[in-house]
Amino acid sequence: MRYWFIILLFCYNSNLVANDSLLIPKLFQTLLYKQQLETNFFREGSFESYRQYNNSLNFKPDNNIFFTALISYTLQNLQPLLTNDEKIVSDTIINRTRKAFTFYQNASGRLSYNFWPTDQKPVFFPNEILLSSLRNKLALPDDLDDSGIILSSMNLSDSVAEQAHQLIQEFVNGKKQTIKNTKTEYENVPAYSTWYGKKMPIDFDFGVHCNILSFVNHYNLNWTNADSATYDLILKMIDDQMIFTNPKFISPYYAKSSILLYHIARLMSTTNMLELEKRKPILVEAAKKLFNDTDVYMEKVILLNCLLKWNVNIKDLNFNTEEAHKYMYLNDFVYYHGHLFAHLNHTIKSLANSFPQTEFKWFSSAFNECLLLEHLILKYRKPNNAD
Repeated sequence: MRYWFIILLFCYNSNLVANDSLLIPKLFQTLLYKQQLETNFFREGSFESYRQYNNSLNFKPDNNIFFTALISYTLQNLQPLLTNDEKIVSDTIINRTRKAFTFYQNASGRLSYNFWPTDQKPVFFPNEILLSSLRNKLALPDDLDDSGIILSSMNLSDSVAEQAHQLIQEFVNGKKQTIKNTKTEYENVPAYSTWYGKKMPIDFDFGVHCNILSFVNHYNLNWTNADSATYDLILKMIDDQMIFTNPKFISPYYAKSSILLYHIARLMSTTNMLELEKRKPILVEAAKKLFNDTDVYMEKVILLNCLLKWNVNIKDLNFNTEEAHKYMYLNDFVYYHGHLFAHLNHTIKSLANSFPQTEFKWFSSAFNECLLLEHLILKYRKPNNAD
């Protein structure tokens, strides 16, 4: 498969709009090449990712399923815009990721997934000697974020999707615990927690909430009270400007305004969401401003993807697509964050956010390339975005 697709790269029909669109087959080939074909530290069907501590240049291999799930989900959403040849490659990648998902499912067979593998001994910060030694005491429970993304990447039957939806109703703020680490006005909102674990403190994350509702919308499930409360909280955090003034506080695992806007845009693409549509002009202007203010290439790509999902004309934004060729060889943009104390009470969480020594960052070159692929396909293939 890899060989014929390399040939496809050079035989590709170039009747698209601009030369940078020719990167599309190259990016597909790169993803196909980077996917693991056997299980070792990285599980079969997954993509490599790396973890960084305290802004050091020491990147450690991390065998989480998060980025693999995102790549699968992104490619699945792009399917209607792909050529027949690209669909074959995309289907190959997606089917392989489903093999990887099995290594991360709850050991009991429950429809939930963990950030790290569950097929062997507990995993906690792999390749981090001190933290890894605490895995038996501190191993993380399954989380609704990975689970929502993975479940959205699978062709579940209606009954199985509903079963998974009913399961997460047990992990709602106020049902068995009340959240202690958010703003006072959010404390009584019966929205979803990040974690399935019954002993884990309730934890809100704006990005996670968007991903959960994307799962619900993906399968056209009937909304529950928790879904509605989660949606209301998302709207409240937007209206309060928290996604711009303090993104790390409301979203410790994504932490950047640009990435939160991307979550909103992705959620809005699942179905017509009237209250978010009303706020779209504000979100669009915010995305444009962030685009002009940042010098980070990948952040610009993410913000452009937001605008393209919102069917906004991006011609007036200064973006040098030629840099994409260089970026493919230097793509360690951090998409996901972790804070050792993010789930604890408000005071500890606020203090920890001020100290980079409590923070870990994750990136995957394959996922970053997938975001770039998404950008090029949305730019050149989506009818409303055609130049």
